[in-house]
Amino acid sequence: MMELRTLQTLVEELAKALGEATGEQPHILQEPQQAQGISHQDAMIEFTHEGKLYKLVIEVKRSLYPRDAREAIWQIKTHLADLGRENGPFIPVLLADSISPGARELLREERVGHFDASGSLFIAAQGLYIRIDQPTSRKQQRSITNVFSGRRAQALHAIWTFGSEWFGVHQIADRAGVSPATASETLISIERREWVEVRGSGPSKERRLVNPRALLDAWANHQATMKPSAIQHFYVRSTTLPDLQKLIDETCDGEGVPYEFSGITAGQIHAPFLSTVSQVFCRLPAVHGAKVVLNAIDARPVREGWNLAVQEATFDGEFKFRQRQNDLWVADPLQTYLDLLQSGGRAKELAQHLRAEKLETP
Repeated sequence: MMELRTLQTLVEELAKALGEATGEQPHILQEPQQAQGISHQDAMIEFTHEGKLYKLVIEVKRSLYPRDAREAIWQIKTHLADLGRENGPFIPVLLADSISPGARELLREERVGHFDASGSLFIAAQGLYIRIDQPTSRKQQRSITNVFSGRRAQALHAIWTFGSEWFGVHQIADRAGVSPATASETLISIERREWVEVRGSGPSKERRLVNPRALLDAWANHQATMKPSAIQHFYVRSTTLPDLQKLIDETCDGEGVPYEFSGITAGQIHAPFLSTVSQVFCRLPAVHGAKVVLNAIDARPVREGWNLAVQEATFDGEFKFRQRQNDLWVADPLQTYLDLLQSGGRAKELAQHLRAEKLETP
């Protein structure tokens, strides 16, 4: 439940936004109450626009994702119907600290108003239409996209690998190398987004991915907002790129160091697209592993004329999903796609080609 002070602040901000949009002075008829439930509204605002009276019947949620929005829409419409207020000047409005893009779209389709802490506002009624789209704050963005970072991203990656198969919490935890608690939190988060369907309950509860395109779109959008990972450039004396790839594979094998070819190198292996490539992209462990391998192959750091780009992995779990292709360890198509989205040049074209060839479902 949202704290009362925060609730009051959002209601006041909503009233202010309405006033700026309509040129009228809204009145808060009912202040937010400590006791909240589906049997009554959390607040009510009244205002006049072009001589017509409107009353916003407001219910407050901490955050809204598609699944939450569907339930909240049903609740507030049922409440209005019970009060005989489903017609006339009464407009249902959901207020939350953060509302996901999917939930916003659903609310607009159902003509249910919404307002969040960013200042984004939607009100639709006979003779009245207000839509203000504001960029989400950093705090809201973290709330919406935290599933794409850290250990939760590992769990999400594991979910992707199951395709359309059913899976349980412990299967995700084992495959991703994360705790069952992290796997469970990730599953709950994407269930709210309606990317998975559910069967069973309790310990036997299972899920399966049913909206992979939405997951991929959201992850791609998140990548676009992130600072690219640091990459170090080296020059290694080698006649051809295949020779350099083979040298890295043999050295890592001999030293017992995990690695994976990434970015453009992996993209060209999974779905050849570019006519010429003059560098090798590789991910190595940050602690000890990278230094050992780079010393063994006599890789010299350079600013120009490089033929090897190295991105350091912060934990071994980043190699969980690598694949053996052409006698080399390669980042799987999903990780490769995400890497390419943060690369320059023609990498983004290769990313879209890879997505079409390896990631899109029929």
